Amino acid sequence: MNKPEARKNIVTPLISIIAVLIGLGLAIYLPNMLKTESPDTVFLQTDAGCSLNNGRCHSKLKDQQLALSIKSETIRSATPMLFEVTLENIQADQVMLDLKGKEMFMGLNQVMLSPVAGQPNQWQGEVTLAVCTTGEMTWISSVVVEKNGLKSQADFKFTAQ
Repeated sequence: MNKPEARKNIVTPLISIIAVLIGLGLAIYLPNMLKTESPDTVFLQTDAGCSLNNGRCHSKLKDQQLALSIKSETIRSATPMLFEVTLENIQADQVMLDLKGKEMFMGLNQVMLSPVAGQPNQWQGEVTLAVCTTGEMTWISSVVVEKNGLKSQADFKFTAQ
């Protein structure tokens, strides 16, 4: 066997082993590198069975509480709706509402809520939902409260036509 052939017989398996090791490394470490949640995010537990269609919903963690309600007569797509957040034992520099379709991607729908004048722990904002072609959509509304880089988050569900 000549030297170029011997070198080729060693290089091909060596390249394959290196490729497998890189692939394993990516499979193990890439999900952790792609996490979108900050380690400084605290998740509040939403009451079981709560639906914004039935009224105000609450989330709690120890002495912290967050309530979300939709202050509109009807909950419908393509109709402006007023969302209101009430905080208890949670300080906030900003409060954001992030709405996502549960069954399918419905586009990016994030709204920064504004403090309610004269109501120190209340925030609100108007949102219009995208129209779902299937008729009815379950929405997940995530309230993200931020203060000095620390975040508190609570998730709530409701349906809209």
